[in-house]
Amino acid sequence: MVREEKTAHEPFWADAEARSLDPAVPHVIRDSKTPSGAVPISGLRGPIITDALYRTFKQHGLTVRYVFTIDDYDPMDSQSMREQAGMAEQMGKPFFRIPSPDPVVATDYARYHAGRYLALFADLGITPDEVHWMRDLYGSGALDPQIDRALRNAEVIREIHRRVAGVEHPEGWLPVSVICETCGRIGTTLARDYDGTTVAYECLPAYVDWAQGCGHSGRISPFKGNAKLLWNEQWCADWDRFEVTYEEGGKDLLTAGGSRERSNEIYRTVWQKEPPLGLAHEFLLVGGKKMGTSVGRGVPAVDLVGVYPGELIRFLMLRTPPKRHIEFDPSGMALPRLVDEYDRCADDFLKDPESDLARTWRLSQLSADPEPLGFRVRFSLLASWIQIPSIDPLTEAVKLKGSPLAEREQVDLRRRIDLAAIWLERWAPDEAKFGIAKELPQVAFSAAQRAFLREVAQLVGVITDPEAMQEQLYEAAKRAGLQTPEGKVTRDAFAALYGAFIGKPNGPRAGWLLTALFEKDASFVRQRLEDAGTA
Repeated sequence: MVREEKTAHEPFWADAEARSLDPAVPHVIRDSKTPSGAVPISGLRGPIITDALYRTFKQHGLTVRYVFTIDDYDPMDSQSMREQAGMAEQMGKPFFRIPSPDPVVATDYARYHAGRYLALFADLGITPDEVHWMRDLYGSGALDPQIDRALRNAEVIREIHRRVAGVEHPEGWLPVSVICETCGRIGTTLARDYDGTTVAYECLPAYVDWAQGCGHSGRISPFKGNAKLLWNEQWCADWDRFEVTYEEGGKDLLTAGGSRERSNEIYRTVWQKEPPLGLAHEFLLVGGKKMGTSVGRGVPAVDLVGVYPGELIRFLMLRTPPKRHIEFDPSGMALPRLVDEYDRCADDFLKDPESDLARTWRLSQLSADPEPLGFRVRFSLLASWIQIPSIDPLTEAVKLKGSPLAEREQVDLRRRIDLAAIWLERWAPDEAKFGIAKELPQVAFSAAQRAFLREVAQLVGVITDPEAMQEQLYEAAKRAGLQTPEGKVTRDAFAALYGAFIGKPNGPRAGWLLTALFEKDASFVRQRLEDAGTA
C-alpha cells in the first residue's frame, strides 16, 4: 500500500478531527444507513470511520454520544432491485412497507436488511449509543416540529436548491413526500399548498422513472408518519432533533453543489444553526469501480465479516486515510498482504504506541483498550503449513516461538488457520496452492539442478530444524554452482526442489517443506531427491 505523505507536524487524521471540535460543549456524532438491500463490504467504511472518530473524540476528553439512524422511510428506487422478479410492484414504496425476503427472519424488507447490517456491528466493535428507526421518529411525531419548519420555509428552501445545486422545483413545491393513501407509494407523490395543518398531494404516474404512481390526489396531514421530509431537509431535521455536531460522509454526498452543501445552507438559513463538521471519505473500489447496493456490485458485507476477523475488516477500512480511496479485491494475494501489514502495525504499537501505524492498529481492534500479542505466525507460512499433511501448526508455532503459546496466541493461531484454509479454497492464486506429487513430476532439470538435488539428499535427516535447513540449502546451491557472479543463489535452485516434489517452480519455504516431509516419510524424501538428481 502506498501511504499518504505527511509533514512532520501533521497530526494523525482522527486527532485532527478531534481538535477541530470545541471541548467545552457536548458533541453528537451521527451516521445512518438506508436499508435498500444487501450491503456490500464498502458500506462498512463509514460506520467504522465514525466509530474510530467516536473513540478518538473520547480519548481527547470530549463529551460525545454516537447516534445511528436507519432511513427505512425512504422509497425503494434502486434500478437493480426493479429488475428483480416481483419487485416492480414495490418500487416507490417506503422500505418499511415492503415485504420481507424471509418473514421468518424479519417482518419487513427494512428490518430484514438493516437487521443483518446492524448485527455485524457487534463483530466489528462498532458501538453506537443510540439506534433510531425513521419509522419510529416519523410515526411518533418526533419530527413533526422539523416538518412544520421546513414546510413554512418551502420557498426559501426551493430557492436554495436552485441557487446551490441548479435544481428547479415547480411552483408551490413542498419538501415532503406523502405516503399515497391509495397505492402506498411515497416516491411518486408531489406535495403542494401547506395550510398549517394539511398538504395537497398528487401520486403522479410519471413523476420518477423508477416507479409509477397511481394518479390519486387529495389532502392529508403531513404529520404522525403520513409524510417524510425529502433527503436534504431530513438531514437537517436529524441534525436538529439529535443536536448533531459532527457527521462524516461519502465523497459523493459532500462534493460541491451536492447534498451536503445544500443541507448545510438550508440548516443555516432555515434552522439558523451551523451545520455539523465532518470529513468526506473516499470510496472503496473493486476492479477500479465503486461498490454499492444500488448498482448490485460488491462483496456482501455479511459474507466477508463471516470470514475475516473483525479486526482485519476494521484495519482494511482504516489503514488508508479516509480521504484516499481503497482498492480492494479478496482474490489473489490481497489477504496475505493485508495480514502482513496488520502485523507490521501491531509490531509498531509495541515499539511506539503513539505512531500513526500504531494508532491505526489500535483503532482497528474491537476493544478500545487492546492488549497486543507478542507472537504471531505469518499468514503465508501458515497457508503453507496446512497444505503439508505431516505438519501440526501448533507444534510448529511452539518451535518457532521457542516456548509454549499463551492462550490468546493459540486463539489467534486457530483463527489464522481457519482464515488461511478459506483463502486457499476461495481466493488464493494457483501458485499459492500445492500438493505433494506421488510420482516424480515430468520436469526437465539442468545438470547444476541435478547436482543441487543430490547435495540436498545428503542433508535430509541430518538437519531437522527448518531454519537451519533453509540456510544449508543456500550453501548446497552454491556448491552446485547455482549462484550469480556476485554470489547470490539463483531461483533455479529452489525451482528444482519445488519441481521435484510439487511439479511447480515455486512453493512454500523449502526448509519447512523438506523437514516436514522427512518427519513423515524419510525414505520417500531421500528416494525422490535421488531420482530427481539422476533424472
